[in-house]
Amino acid sequence: MIDLLKVDSLDEAVEKLYNECISGNFSVAVEEVSLSDSYNRILAEDIISNIDVPEFDRSVVDGYAVVAKDTEGANDTIPTILNVVGESLMGKTQDIEIKNGECVYVPTGAMIPKGATACIMIENTENITSNRIAVYESVAEGKYIIKAGDDIKKGELALKKGHIIKASDMGFLSSIAVNIIKVYKKLNITIISTGDELIDENDKLSFGKIRDVNTNLLIGLSNKYNLNVVNKYLLKDDEKLLEDTMKRAMFNSDIVIVSGGSSKGKKDTSSTVINNISSSHVLTHGIAIKPGKPTITAYDKNTKTILVGLPGHPVASAVLFKLVVICVIYKLMNVNEYEYTCDGIMTENIPASPGRMTIQLVTIDNDYNVTPIYGRSGLIHTLSIADGFIKLETNQEGINKGSKVKVYYL
Repeated sequence: MIDLLKVDSLDEAVEKLYNECISGNFSVAVEEVSLSDSYNRILAEDIISNIDVPEFDRSVVDGYAVVAKDTEGANDTIPTILNVVGESLMGKTQDIEIKNGECVYVPTGAMIPKGATACIMIENTENITSNRIAVYESVAEGKYIIKAGDDIKKGELALKKGHIIKASDMGFLSSIAVNIIKVYKKLNITIISTGDELIDENDKLSFGKIRDVNTNLLIGLSNKYNLNVVNKYLLKDDEKLLEDTMKRAMFNSDIVIVSGGSSKGKKDTSSTVINNISSSHVLTHGIAIKPGKPTITAYDKNTKTILVGLPGHPVASAVLFKLVVICVIYKLMNVNEYEYTCDGIMTENIPASPGRMTIQLVTIDNDYNVTPIYGRSGLIHTLSIADGFIKLETNQEGINKGSKVKVYYL
């Protein structure tokens, strides 16, 4: 009999499962994808820049490339007069070299000619003749110039292993001529929901029955976190049925999730089944967290499968999926940035639950005011309207109105 009262902290539960995966040789395969298909994928290697970006000194304004010392003292009443000796064309190599008293017209992004040490905005100049200008501004060396390698230098780390590719990263990698990258393959996950009271969303609802919420909820979260859902099952409360289904799922899944049946009721058999089919047996059955206490973790080294039993209540199921399942697999892939957060200010007092971590759903407005959403963990609407959640640590007595808090986005 597994003792639900012997709970782990969240950190202990994560560390136990992670260490078991490491010792059980859990690994994530690597594949190559084109840059255009890399959005939201996780880098499996460091990317080092093979070039300087930019590769040459460039102007950041429309104006003239000048020798900075020539402009000393120039102002609206006493301009400096310079000779225009050429034009820098976009996309063309610049072979002009300017000397004191000379300048070259440069559009934004064009190459700076040799000898130039700054640029002048065209708004601060005036044409005197076709090849002479008056300069009404004094500029320091480097003004309005991006030097070669200012963005990134050849040999520098561009993106680190474990980084999740964003749209901006795709543009950045284009700038350093990277078009094929190595990423971690998406792990396969099977999602099982259990309960005699549950029916599929397509079935007719009868009195006493409720629609299965957690399957689609966990599918959505799986998609968000780069998991490939290979199977989903809705099962009655039957121990043998659950065991047979999980055993089959373990042969084509890296992760098998059971939602429901993790408590201590007569029909709550997830812990018994997971204990029987995993080489590690149950690692954790009970986490000191509210909601989500009856969470189960295990690992089977024979099939290299992570097994997790989540609470049936939707809020608890979603939060623990992120805090345990995603945390462990992202640790295995060196990801340290998946917890997208922001800071906000609490709009009211929040009590804590002594002896365990408390998860509180919240909304956050454009001014970063954070407001709690109260409701039991079985109420799916609270999860739908929430922007994220905050953590009240085990020994934290509560949060006072006006306090600064960290919001974890859902």
